[in-house]
Amino acid sequence: FRNVLSFHVKRVPSSCVAQPMSQRNLRVSAGRPSSASSSATPSIGRDLQSPTGNLTPRLASSTLKGKSSSSRRPASSASSNRVQVAVRIRPLSRYDGHDAEDVCRVAGETISIGRSGEHSKSFTYDYVFTQGQESVYENIGQPMLADAYEGYNVCLFAYGQTGSGKTYSVQGEGGEKAGLVPRICNDMFAVAQEKLEEDPSLTIKISMSFMEIYNEKVRDLLEKRRKGQTELTPLEIRELPDKKVFVDGISVHTVINYERIQKLLDYGHSQRQVAETKMNEKSSRSHSIVQFYLSQTHDPPQPDKRDIECVVTIVDLAGSERQSKTDAAGQQFTESKNINTSLLMLGRALNSFSDGNKHHVPLRESKLTRLLSESFGGNARTWMLACISPSSYNYSESMSTLEYAQNAKAIINKAKINSIQQRLELKELREQHSKLSDLYESEKERARQMKMELQYRVEEIERLRKENFDLKSRLESVEITKLRVEEDLTSARGQMNELLRLKDEQRLQERTREGVQLYIGRAKVSLKNIIEQTSNYLTLPLISDLANVDGTQPQLIVNIYPVDAKGCSTLDNTKAKNGAKDLLGHRVDFVVHIISAKGIPAAFTHCVYCKYVYKWAEKDSYKTNDVRNKTDPEFDFKKRFAFSKMNQGLVDYFMSDNVITFEVIGESAPNVSSV
Repeated sequence: FRNVLSFHVKRVPSSCVAQPMSQRNLRVSAGRPSSASSSATPSIGRDLQSPTGNLTPRLASSTLKGKSSSSRRPASSASSNRVQVAVRIRPLSRYDGHDAEDVCRVAGETISIGRSGEHSKSFTYDYVFTQGQESVYENIGQPMLADAYEGYNVCLFAYGQTGSGKTYSVQGEGGEKAGLVPRICNDMFAVAQEKLEEDPSLTIKISMSFMEIYNEKVRDLLEKRRKGQTELTPLEIRELPDKKVFVDGISVHTVINYERIQKLLDYGHSQRQVAETKMNEKSSRSHSIVQFYLSQTHDPPQPDKRDIECVVTIVDLAGSERQSKTDAAGQQFTESKNINTSLLMLGRALNSFSDGNKHHVPLRESKLTRLLSESFGGNARTWMLACISPSSYNYSESMSTLEYAQNAKAIINKAKINSIQQRLELKELREQHSKLSDLYESEKERARQMKMELQYRVEEIERLRKENFDLKSRLESVEITKLRVEEDLTSARGQMNELLRLKDEQRLQERTREGVQLYIGRAKVSLKNIIEQTSNYLTLPLISDLANVDGTQPQLIVNIYPVDAKGCSTLDNTKAKNGAKDLLGHRVDFVVHIISAKGIPAAFTHCVYCKYVYKWAEKDSYKTNDVRNKTDPEFDFKKRFAFSKMNQGLVDYFMSDNVITFEVIGESAPNVSSV
């Protein structure tokens, strides 16, 4: 892992149980004996399939079933590389006081926090948890594990004040209350078993280290203490030429099953610094960092499969403390001061990353920020779990944590898949050469077939081009014929309308000779609703030179509405939601429906009918049937109109106030004496 890991093993003290990296990375297929140490098995590629590789799940959580992280992470790279931030709110506890008030309100992924009588402040995160451990694991642990098996470095760090539930979320208490670490470890082996069954050439290696930062000293929690040794050995942080940091002397333990990891975790927790304070019965006095190194290699190497490796880092930060609340004194006061200092430096680094000020990021000011340098802005996909108390007693600390988490959301990492560069032996090179030769011959034959297919496609395109030319010529001929027919139709329509006009004039002249008097009521409408694609049900007052004897106003009732080419209503169609812009260049159909008239003077009801004309073609008129002896005649006359292609001139015309003029004509009974 020399080229990709954030923390690289440089040397291993003789007191450590893990073997050196050079021994650890040997493949089983090489046939070399492994170390006698139970923590130094060279590979789990075959041990997972042996009786000793017990993978029976100890937790109730379901495995990932080999799913990729694409189903759980956003599709865009910027969103995938942004630090994912979740907030967990613990229930009220006895440490919050008897009169504690719940100051947090949750709505979806938004938290509002505010004390009584004060203005609340809202924050939105990727996840907000108020339920049990399973929900936390499904939304954080499973995506982390999926990304790890794809070759990405992943990191989770839990942040919050002391007693807010960080260690409970990360480690848990066993069974259904198990935290992220045991659930991830359990599913890590379940997924490995599935991948090995699917690909016999695959070898998977999993190893781990466990450390703490106590009073600004890095210590190996898996160190075997010598006789008489009271404290763990302080280790140094060093830097490689490529700027990656590592802990010099940290022990790395190869593991082949969940039980082995659990034993190492239990041993490490037994050596971690904890103490009881006024705020927390088991307060962590140090930052703990557990790392799992995961590699996937193929034996023999496969030209179509990549060998990948990654680091899974889980950080349980010690909680920030106020001396006035914890009553820390003596050694605990020193521990609290160092904890708060390192958290302050981490906060400054986060602010620098979130503000985009990468020219000076204070990573060297604390051991914690140096070790987490790859997790913020570097080669990792990072999750932050911010734990808060809902109590008014801890309002200031909770507000500070939420603002801290808000800054972390703005950090963009540069995660990439970590490929293993390994030297191929002569046999492996020959096997690869043979595969590549077969692939070349296969691709050569495929290229020949593609060339033949291309030739066929060229001939087909030429044939279709000729057919298209013939069809275009025939279409032009049809268009010419269509234009001639339309001209003839227009001429015939004009002649018919002229005959109808002459007939109407003749009828009026005859009625005049017969002593018939006429009532003519007029009304004008616009067609704005057709542009807006809405119905226009109108009751139009009829304007006439004759006043009604009873003083009522005669009315005409019409409905003008849009339809499609088949005559069906388009009122529910969203095509014209932008008005004229969506109609330009398209066909527009509409119906004019003359429903009825009301209040026609009784003296003129011998014969009543309605006709209307368009402003642009006043010679063309449209007339309803005659209705006799009714002051409220029912016409129910519909006519559909179509415009093959709307242009801006037609749109402007439709939007004008006077488009259609209606005339309701009522005739009196003939004067017998004049006849």
